[in-house]
Amino acid sequence: MISTALAFGGMMGSLGVAGRDADGLKFSFHWSVPLLFVVGAAVAVWFWQLIFRFDSGGDARLRGRLKWVSAALLLGSVGCFLFPLRLVSPEKRMEVILGMGMALVVLSFMGWLIYQTIRWVESASRAEEERTDDR
Repeated sequence: MISTALAFGGMMGSLGVAGRDADGLKFSFHWSVPLLFVVGAAVAVWFWQLIFRFDSGGDARLRGRLKWVSAALLLGSVGCFLFPLRLVSPEKRMEVILGMGMALVVLSFMGWLIYQTIRWVESASRAEEERTDDR
């Protein structure tokens, strides 16, 4: 919970430090950084509390709420990822978008590989348990 809170807080807080000036990108502290950090951290803690409540016997209503909150967090995270594109110069923007698209493809493939590996390990573990129980 703490790691997620720090990560979400850092992600949100970083939105307030980047800007543009005549020389290009500039990074400077803004009053909104601590506020954004606290908001991001609070959302992460609230999300984990929702998960813990669901894990300890949540009903269908809580499951629906968890799905909506997860979807909103996913969209918010994508928005935070795309928000800095406004700072990229128009002539470089397409290159950056292409690079982000390629990164998305690679990371999606890696996520799929991790998911498949977990499924394989779990099925092998179940098969081993069944074989052991049959003895």
